[in-house]
Amino acid sequence: MPGLEEQAIVWAPHQTDGYQLGKVTDIGTNTITVDPFEMPGGIYCPITASYSEVFPAEEDNSKDVDDNCALMYLNEGTLLNNLRLRYCRDQIYTYVANILIAVNPYFDIEGAYAPDMIEKYQGRSLGTLPPHIFAIADKAFRDMRVFRQSQSILVSGESGAGKTETTKHIIRYLTNSHGSSSTTGSIEQRIVESNPLLESFGNAKTCRNNNSSRFGKFIEVHYNKKFQVEGGHISHYLLEKSRICIQAKDERNYHVFYRLCAGAPKDLQKKLKLTSPDSFT
Repeated sequence: MPGLEEQAIVWAPHQTDGYQLGKVTDIGTNTITVDPFEMPGGIYCPITASYSEVFPAEEDNSKDVDDNCALMYLNEGTLLNNLRLRYCRDQIYTYVANILIAVNPYFDIEGAYAPDMIEKYQGRSLGTLPPHIFAIADKAFRDMRVFRQSQSILVSGESGAGKTETTKHIIRYLTNSHGSSSTTGSIEQRIVESNPLLESFGNAKTCRNNNSSRFGKFIEVHYNKKFQVEGGHISHYLLEKSRICIQAKDERNYHVFYRLCAGAPKDLQKKLKLTSPDSFT
């Protein structure tokens, strides 16, 4: 297999690190032995793995690229290493062609979603600027104008990956970036402001995420013939109904329940036997 000859630099599987960089020292019939470059405590611990688990590495493993397709060897090891390098530099977005990978930093990156950043990505082709969620949103908008067809952006990932926040940034870009008028401005603002309220009916605290979406949603942003926002629609599906009645340890009910506890009129709280939100955590 190309790149897996003896003395070659490769990525070998590791139980905790995912992959470790090392050098091929032995090639067997079904397995490859790799000496990792990093040996904690100076303890020699070679890695033996099957051919399908070992991947050739780049010549310079300290250099990152905006698009994983630019890697000489595009495989699981090089892709994860590229994401790690970029993440350490607060570059949380990386392309794979026209697919955007986002790694949740779990903190606010200053200026990443500022108004001037929205202006920066307006009308710019994908790949001409560093990877960003605004670039994906802008491409969808431009394709809608050019082809005069509805466009979809799919946001997926495991719990805590940042799907909810990513969706908010997409909506904000689509409703603020391209020409709005005095008549549509209020509609745009209502679409953005209504999202947190609607989320409270389907978002809840879990062990991994304080604002986990426990349902699927399809958000539509409607444009008129002048390509200005004139409305929107949100469809919900597959709500986790069991959470209303019972929650796992260290998890909570939907946010709207605690809003009801905190803000409902006294007579309604008494009727529903609601007390302080802290009583239900």
